[in-house]
Formats: sequence, C-alpha cells, structure tokens
Amino acid sequence: MTTNDRAERHDTAAPPSPGVPKPGEGTLTTAIERIGWTRVHTFVVVMVLGGMFFDALEQDTTGAIVEGLKASFGMGTAQMTLLNTVMIIGGLVGRLLTGWMADRYGRRFVLSFNLVLYTIGGLLSAVAPDAGWLFVTRFIVGVGLGGEFTVGLALVSEIVPTRFRGTVAASLNIGSGGIGNFVAFGLFLIVLGPLNDVLGGTASSWRWLYVFLAVPALLVIVIRRYMPESPRFLLSQGRVDEANRALTVLNSQSLIPRSEQKTLTPRVYVTEADVPKAANRRVPLRSLFATHSLGRTAAIGIASWMSFGAQITLLVLMPTILLSKGYSITASLGFTMIMNLGSLVGASAAAYFAYRFRRKAVVVLGAVLGCLSAIAFASFSNGVALILVLGAVFQFFALLLNTTLAAWSPEIYPTHVRALGTSVVNGIGNVSGAVMPLIAVPLFAAFGVPGVFILLAGMYVLLAIAAVFAPETHGKTLEDINPEDAVISIA
Repeated sequence: MTTNDRAERHDTAAPPSPGVPKPGEGTLTTAIERIGWTRVHTFVVVMVLGGMFFDALEQDTTGAIVEGLKASFGMGTAQMTLLNTVMIIGGLVGRLLTGWMADRYGRRFVLSFNLVLYTIGGLLSAVAPDAGWLFVTRFIVGVGLGGEFTVGLALVSEIVPTRFRGTVAASLNIGSGGIGNFVAFGLFLIVLGPLNDVLGGTASSWRWLYVFLAVPALLVIVIRRYMPESPRFLLSQGRVDEANRALTVLNSQSLIPRSEQKTLTPRVYVTEADVPKAANRRVPLRSLFATHSLGRTAAIGIASWMSFGAQITLLVLMPTILLSKGYSITASLGFTMIMNLGSLVGASAAAYFAYRFRRKAVVVLGAVLGCLSAIAFASFSNGVALILVLGAVFQFFALLLNTTLAAWSPEIYPTHVRALGTSVVNGIGNVSGAVMPLIAVPLFAAFGVPGVFILLAGMYVLLAIAAVFAPETHGKTLEDINPEDAVISIA
C-alpha cells in the first residue's frame, strides 16, 4: 500500500465523523480540538515517555553510586555533590541550546538529537579512567538530558486537545519522576547488591550501571523515526502544507514513517489564513524577560527553583542521610526505592488534578502541605517505619509540585518561543538543582537531618508565594492564553 493510499484510507475513503473537521474548516485550534485523541497521540506520548524514563534513571545514579566512586577514584561527599552539580549545569546548557533549536528547527529533530548525545555521554562515563574524565562525560550527559523533558513537554502540549493537555503533559512525569525514580532505585539495588560481585565488585559495578542505562535509549532513537512534527510549530513557521500533513497523520490512527510523511497527500485542515501573527519570528532569549512576559517567567521560574531544587537535594542526600542513621548502602537504596512510591503516586495525582483543578490551586496547596511534610520528616523520622512513611509523603508532594509546574510551563508561552521559554523556566530549576545540594551539605554537617528539611520547608513556602503571581491556564486553549498565536485573519 502506498503512502497516499494509506492517507486516503483514513481521510477520504469515508465521510468525516462528526468530531473530525471538514477540509478547510476553521483554525488550527479547531482542527486539533475536533480531531480529539487518536492512537497516534498515544504513540507519540509513549515515545516521548521512553526518552524521559531513561533520563530519570540516569539522573538518579549520582546518589546511588557513592561507594563505587569512592572505591574507584576516592571521591567523597563534596566531590559527589560537585559531580551532580556539573551534570545539572550541563542540563542547563542543554535546556537553553535545545530549547532554541526546537523553536528554530522543530521538536522532533531535537528529541532525537538529545537522546544521541545522552547515550554517547553515558557510554563514555562507563569507561571513565579517572574522576576528571567522569566529570566531563557527566556534563555531556547533562546536556543530552537537559532538553529532553522540556522539548517533549512542548511537543505534547501542542498536539493534544485542550481538555487533555494538562493531564497528558503531567503524565510524562509519571514515567520519568514517578515510575522512573522507583525503577531506578530498584535497578540500582539489583546491580549494586546481588550482582555487585558478578560485575567486578564495588569499583566496577557502577560502570555496568551506566552501560545498562545507555543501551535502551538506542531503541527509542529508532522508534522516533515515526514521530510526526508539531502542527503548531509548522504553522508558526508558515509551513501550511506540512502542518496539514502532520494533522493528517495525527488523525490517521496509524504511525507513518517519516520518509512517507513527506510525500503524504494531506487533508486540508488549515490555510494561509490560519498562519499566526508571529509566524517566522526569531525570538532572542531576552524577549522572555521583556515587560509583557517577565511576570510569567519570574513566577514559574521561582517556583521551579524551589520545587526542582528541593527534589534534587533530597535525591542526592537521601542515601547519605540514611547512611548517617546507621543503615547499610543496600538498605539505604532499598528504603529510597520504597519512598519513591510516593513519587509515583504524586505524579499520578498531578495528572488527575490537571484535568480537574486549576493549576494555581494545586501548586499553592501542594506547597503548603509539602512544607508541613518536610517539617514532619525533620521532627519524627526515627525508625524504619517513620522514615519510609514520612519520606514517601514528602516525595508525594515533591512530584505533585514538579509535575504540575512541568505541565504549566509550556502553556504560558506562544508557539514561536514555547520550547525555549519552557527550557528557561525549567533551567532555572536546573540551576537550583546544582546550587541547593551545595547549600544543603554544610547544613547537614552542622545541623543534621533537621537542618536539611527545614531548608526544604522554607523553599516550599516561597514556592507557594511565587505561584500566586503566575497566569491561570486550566481549561484555556494555547491561543487564548497567548494572543500572539492568534491568526492573521479568520478563514
């Protein structure tokens, strides 16, 4: 069957269903809303999730391989924290670079680019001969990881109907921050526990961990040859025919290889009259801090600093905190894995809340309760049961907040700068993930567990205040939120 035959089978062989727009009818928003949710949307979300899942596993390794890096390179807690910082700085570079690339060259291209870079960096980390090499390769991994999440958010936010947008964007963090964090520590427990001696002992098993994490990403790269480009991005570039092809693919109910998408005979969903006012605009980074967008960038950026910084601080220090309480490294990893069940539930709750409740209400209330959970952990985390329960509760709120902010951030920027804007506000959180653990280490040394969790509680208070000043986006189309995406004229 030819490409055109396939397109005709899905688009012209039968009359359009009531939910499918007729040729030339309405704007891009109308087309996306009336196409609704199809199997292609599911495929795209699963492909994006695949990359984010392995990203989460990679991000969590630093805190888990403390003993391995001590045995191999004599690295202490301060150097481990610095290694995490180097990786997060790489993530900041990656976010800004790939955010800019995604707004210029497309979402699909950048997602594949990120995974290639991440895989190369991971494999180079596995053969590191010394600490210096490891620092360099973890920076490369950070660059690859940096834009994966934010560009994926931009793509998914642009292709799904308004009623599903928040839930679907939030669900990405179920795969990464939720399932990813839980599976990560399960994998670490197996590789660094029962398989440790088989893989060459403490000084070698961490290398195999990096290999295991890099190889599956190659499969995701192959799968992504089927991913359609965002029709909103294409229309923002004035590429009307390609936008119609992307919409045809989304409505086709089956994946079409990229090579065939180029020769597809599309249904006419949009015309030149649907090209946005800001079509082909090249927006520099400073525009995100202009008067009309500074408030949005500041509010979500500060909230991201507090939320992401708190989560990374806990991920990096939790194994050390548990070791300080007298638990073995194996027990510490097992405890951390169980606590991350709270992450999975928190990310899932955020996906549900995104469909039902306003973003601002979820973040403010979640931050207040997260603050109280941090104080509870600092005050009562004595004994296995309380450590596991209070740790899981804190992780619930950490992922509830991170996930909601992740779904919120791409909604507040227009299409021509959405990937870059999302990358900037998430990059602010990225910097926090590098800085806050450095602040938390001396606090831990001076005041123990209470010092760390009082810091986290204060961050959540500031998060709640910042969220009050962000625009509400629940239930609104991207074009309603961002007038720059309005069309030149109505067809």
